[in-house]
Amino acid sequence: MLRNRPNIWRSLTCAAAVLFSAAGIRAADSETREFVVKVDGKPAGYANMTIQRQDDGTTIVSCDTNVRVKVLIKTYTYVCRTQETWKDGRLQQLASQCNDDGKQFQVSATAQADGIHVRINGREHITKAEAWVSSYWTLPDAKLREGVIPVIDADNGRDMQGRLQFIGTAQIPVAGQPQNVQHYRFHGPNRIELYYDAAQRLVRQDWVEDGHPTTLELARIRR
Repeated sequence: MLRNRPNIWRSLTCAAAVLFSAAGIRAADSETREFVVKVDGKPAGYANMTIQRQDDGTTIVSCDTNVRVKVLIKTYTYVCRTQETWKDGRLQQLASQCNDDGKQFQVSATAQADGIHVRINGREHITKAEAWVSSYWTLPDAKLREGVIPVIDADNGRDMQGRLQFIGTAQIPVAGQPQNVQHYRFHGPNRIELYYDAAQRLVRQDWVEDGHPTTLELARIRR
Protein backbone atom coordinates (compact mmCIF):
# COMPACT_ATOMS: atom_id res chain seq x y z
CA MET A 1 0.00 0.00 0.00
CA LEU A 2 1.18 3.51 -0.74
CA ARG A 3 2.38 5.73 2.05
CA ASN A 4 0.40 8.84 3.04
CA ARG A 5 1.99 10.87 0.25
CA PRO A 6 2.91 8.55 -2.63
CA ASN A 7 6.29 9.09 -4.24
CA ILE A 8 5.90 6.78 -7.23
CA TRP A 9 7.29 9.35 -9.63
CA ARG A 10 10.59 10.14 -7.91
CA SER A 11 12.26 7.67 -10.28
CA LEU A 12 10.36 8.84 -13.35
CA THR A 13 12.61 9.74 -16.26
CA CYS A 14 11.17 12.99 -17.55
CA ALA A 15 10.38 14.70 -14.32
CA ALA A 16 10.64 18.41 -13.35
CA ALA A 17 11.19 22.48 -14.28
CA VAL A 18 11.00 25.97 -15.64
CA LEU A 19 11.56 25.04 -19.24
CA PHE A 20 14.27 27.00 -21.01
CA SER A 21 12.93 28.24 -24.34
CA ALA A 22 14.44 26.48 -27.34
CA ALA A 23 13.22 29.23 -29.67
CA GLY A 24 15.90 30.55 -31.94
CA ILE A 25 18.13 27.48 -31.50
CA ARG A 26 18.84 25.66 -34.74
CA ALA A 27 18.82 21.94 -34.18
CA ALA A 28 21.01 19.79 -36.41
CA ASP A 29 18.99 16.75 -35.31
CA SER A 30 15.74 16.57 -33.36
CA GLU A 31 13.28 13.89 -32.24
CA THR A 32 10.43 13.56 -29.77
CA ARG A 33 9.98 10.33 -27.81
CA GLU A 34 6.44 9.78 -26.55
CA PHE A 35 6.22 7.49 -23.51
CA VAL A 36 3.21 5.89 -21.82
CA VAL A 37 3.29 5.67 -18.02
CA LYS A 38 1.70 2.58 -16.48
CA VAL A 39 1.06 1.74 -12.83
CA ASP A 40 -0.01 -1.82 -11.96
CA GLY A 41 -0.21 -2.43 -15.71
CA LYS A 42 -2.77 0.34 -16.30
CA PRO A 43 -2.19 3.60 -18.23
CA ALA A 44 -1.69 6.49 -15.80
CA GLY A 45 -0.20 9.29 -17.88
CA TYR A 46 2.45 10.27 -20.36
CA ALA A 47 5.97 11.65 -20.69
CA ASN A 48 7.14 13.40 -23.85
CA MET A 49 10.89 13.82 -24.33
CA THR A 50 12.30 16.05 -27.07
CA ILE A 51 15.99 15.60 -27.86
CA GLN A 52 17.76 18.28 -29.92
CA ARG A 53 21.38 17.85 -30.97
CA GLN A 54 23.05 21.11 -32.03
CA ASP A 55 25.82 21.63 -34.57
CA ASP A 56 28.30 22.48 -31.79
CA GLY A 57 27.76 19.10 -30.08
CA THR A 58 25.35 20.41 -27.43
CA THR A 59 22.29 18.26 -26.74
CA ILE A 60 19.13 19.77 -25.23
CA VAL A 61 16.60 17.39 -23.68
CA SER A 62 13.16 18.75 -22.75
CA CYS A 63 10.60 16.64 -20.89
CA ASP A 64 6.93 17.12 -20.14
CA THR A 65 5.33 14.62 -17.75
CA ASN A 66 1.73 14.39 -16.57
CA VAL A 67 0.46 11.56 -14.34
CA ARG A 68 -2.75 10.88 -12.39
CA VAL A 69 -3.08 7.77 -10.22
CA LYS A 70 -6.09 6.84 -8.12
CA VAL A 71 -5.18 4.83 -5.03
CA LEU A 72 -8.20 3.83 -2.96
CA ILE A 73 -10.06 7.13 -2.45
CA LYS A 74 -7.12 9.43 -3.23
CA THR A 75 -6.07 10.70 -6.63
CA TYR A 76 -2.36 11.41 -6.87
CA THR A 77 -1.21 13.97 -9.45
CA TYR A 78 2.26 14.67 -10.76
CA VAL A 79 3.14 17.35 -13.32
CA CYS A 80 6.74 18.12 -14.24
CA ARG A 81 8.67 19.92 -16.93
CA THR A 82 12.41 19.81 -17.31
CA GLN A 83 15.19 20.83 -19.60
CA GLU A 84 18.75 19.47 -19.55
CA THR A 85 21.68 20.78 -21.58
CA TRP A 86 24.60 18.39 -22.16
CA LYS A 87 27.95 18.65 -23.92
CA ASP A 88 30.88 16.23 -24.11
CA GLY A 89 29.02 13.78 -21.87
CA ARG A 90 28.52 16.24 -19.01
CA LEU A 91 25.57 18.21 -17.73
CA GLN A 92 25.86 21.93 -18.43
CA GLN A 93 22.46 23.17 -17.25
CA LEU A 94 19.26 21.82 -15.72
CA ALA A 95 15.97 23.62 -15.15
CA SER A 96 12.86 22.02 -13.68
CA GLN A 97 9.50 22.83 -12.22
CA CYS A 98 7.58 20.04 -10.52
CA ASN A 99 4.22 19.74 -8.79
CA ASP A 100 4.45 16.50 -6.82
CA ASP A 101 0.85 16.14 -5.58
CA GLY A 102 0.80 19.74 -4.36
CA LYS A 103 4.42 19.92 -3.24
CA GLN A 104 6.24 22.41 -5.46
CA PHE A 105 9.88 22.25 -6.51
CA GLN A 106 11.82 24.68 -8.67
CA VAL A 107 15.28 23.47 -9.53
CA SER A 108 18.10 25.00 -11.56
CA ALA A 109 21.65 23.77 -12.01
CA THR A 110 24.69 25.18 -13.79
CA ALA A 111 28.10 23.62 -14.33
CA GLN A 112 30.95 25.77 -13.00
CA ALA A 113 34.65 25.24 -12.38
CA ASP A 114 34.15 23.74 -8.90
CA GLY A 115 31.22 21.47 -9.80
CA ILE A 116 27.53 21.78 -10.58
CA HIS A 117 25.75 24.50 -8.60
CA VAL A 118 22.21 23.31 -7.82
CA ARG A 119 19.47 25.60 -6.51
CA ILE A 120 16.35 24.07 -4.96
CA ASN A 121 13.57 26.57 -4.19
CA GLY A 122 16.26 29.23 -3.75
CA ARG A 123 18.73 27.19 -1.65
CA GLU A 124 22.04 26.23 -3.26
CA HIS A 125 24.50 23.36 -2.94
CA ILE A 126 27.34 22.06 -5.12
CA THR A 127 27.47 18.54 -6.51
CA LYS A 128 30.00 16.65 -8.61
CA ALA A 129 30.74 17.77 -12.17
CA GLU A 130 30.20 14.24 -13.54
CA ALA A 131 26.69 13.87 -12.10
CA TRP A 132 24.05 11.96 -14.06
CA VAL A 133 20.40 13.09 -13.95
CA SER A 134 17.41 10.96 -12.93
CA SER A 135 15.77 11.37 -16.32
CA TYR A 136 18.17 8.56 -17.34
CA TRP A 137 17.54 9.63 -20.95
CA THR A 138 20.94 8.35 -22.08
CA LEU A 139 23.67 6.20 -20.61
CA PRO A 140 26.35 7.99 -18.56
CA ASP A 141 29.88 8.28 -19.87
CA ALA A 142 31.44 4.82 -20.21
CA LYS A 143 34.25 5.79 -17.78
CA LEU A 144 31.68 6.26 -14.99
CA ARG A 145 29.75 3.01 -15.37
CA GLU A 146 32.03 0.83 -13.26
CA GLY A 147 31.91 2.87 -10.06
CA VAL A 148 29.50 4.79 -7.85
CA ILE A 149 27.61 7.32 -10.00
CA PRO A 150 26.43 10.64 -8.52
CA VAL A 151 22.92 11.55 -9.65
CA ILE A 152 20.87 14.75 -9.47
CA ASP A 153 17.19 14.04 -8.82
CA ALA A 154 15.46 16.05 -11.55
CA ASP A 155 12.26 16.24 -9.49
CA ASN A 156 13.66 17.96 -6.42
CA GLY A 157 17.37 18.64 -7.09
CA ARG A 158 18.62 16.38 -4.31
CA ASP A 159 21.82 14.36 -4.59
CA MET A 160 21.63 10.59 -5.00
CA GLN A 161 24.10 7.91 -5.94
CA GLY A 162 24.13 4.32 -7.13
CA ARG A 163 25.80 1.71 -9.29
CA LEU A 164 24.93 0.72 -12.85
CA GLN A 165 24.99 -2.97 -13.75
CA PHE A 166 24.91 -4.26 -17.33
CA ILE A 167 22.47 -7.18 -17.46
CA GLY A 168 22.72 -8.06 -21.14
CA THR A 169 21.06 -7.70 -24.52
CA ALA A 170 17.31 -8.29 -24.63
CA GLN A 171 14.56 -8.16 -27.22
CA ILE A 172 11.52 -6.12 -26.18
CA PRO A 173 8.72 -4.30 -28.03
CA VAL A 174 9.73 -0.70 -28.76
CA ALA A 175 7.08 1.58 -30.27
CA GLY A 176 5.19 -1.54 -31.34
CA GLN A 177 8.14 -3.33 -32.95
CA PRO A 178 10.53 -5.96 -31.49
CA GLN A 179 13.99 -4.48 -30.99
CA ASN A 180 17.29 -5.60 -29.50
CA VAL A 181 18.20 -3.31 -26.61
CA GLN A 182 20.78 -3.04 -23.84
CA HIS A 183 19.41 -3.84 -20.39
CA TYR A 184 20.98 -2.10 -17.37
CA ARG A 185 20.03 -2.19 -13.70
CA PHE A 186 20.60 0.89 -11.55
CA HIS A 187 21.09 0.14 -7.86
CA GLY A 188 20.26 3.42 -6.12
CA PRO A 189 17.56 4.53 -3.69
CA ASN A 190 15.30 2.27 -5.80
CA ARG A 191 16.29 -0.58 -8.10
CA ILE A 192 15.49 0.57 -11.63
CA GLU A 193 15.53 -1.49 -14.82
CA LEU A 194 16.69 0.65 -17.77
CA TYR A 195 16.63 -0.27 -21.47
CA TYR A 196 18.56 1.62 -24.17
CA ASP A 197 18.55 1.41 -27.96
CA ALA A 198 21.57 1.38 -30.28
CA ALA A 199 21.84 5.17 -29.93
CA GLN A 200 22.07 4.73 -26.11
CA ARG A 201 18.73 6.49 -25.66
CA LEU A 202 16.11 5.34 -23.19
CA VAL A 203 13.23 3.20 -24.51
CA ARG A 204 11.85 1.69 -21.30
CA GLN A 205 12.13 1.98 -17.53
CA ASP A 206 10.68 -0.37 -14.89
CA TRP A 207 10.66 -0.12 -11.11
CA VAL A 208 8.49 -0.91 -8.10
CA GLU A 209 7.35 1.79 -5.68
CA ASP A 210 5.49 0.80 -2.52
CA GLY A 211 4.60 -2.53 -4.11
CA HIS A 212 3.24 -0.97 -7.32
CA PRO A 213 4.96 -2.04 -10.57
CA THR A 214 5.59 1.11 -12.60
CA THR A 215 6.65 1.37 -16.24
CA LEU A 216 7.73 4.09 -18.61
CA GLU A 217 7.34 2.64 -22.12
CA LEU A 218 8.24 4.21 -25.45
CA ALA A 219 5.14 4.32 -27.67
CA ARG A 220 6.23 6.52 -30.57
CA ILE A 221 9.16 8.47 -32.01
CA ARG A 222 8.51 11.65 -34.02
CA ARG A 223 11.23 13.28 -36.09
